[in-house]
Amino acid sequence: MPEANNEAQCFYQNLIDIGFGEEMSSHCVTLQKEGRRKELLIALKNRRQDLLRHIHEEQKKLDCLDYLVCQVEKNGQCK
Repeated sequence: MPEANNEAQCFYQNLIDIGFGEEMSSHCVTLQKEGRRKELLIALKNRRQDLLRHIHEEQKKLDCLDYLVCQVEKNGQCK
């Protein structure tokens, strides 16, 4: 775990924590160091969209599962 006083290490660790691999994380650190803010924001926003899409896919599965559980509890069969 990076030390809290090392901003670059913390930034890198946050990139890893959001699911970027080592290569993409290093690339984002480079973008930050070089002041390429627009490119960095694009990468971060794209990751956010990917995560949100995944959440929605999993929520749909959870909704279907809840429906099936409810149906089975009600009458033992799915309508």
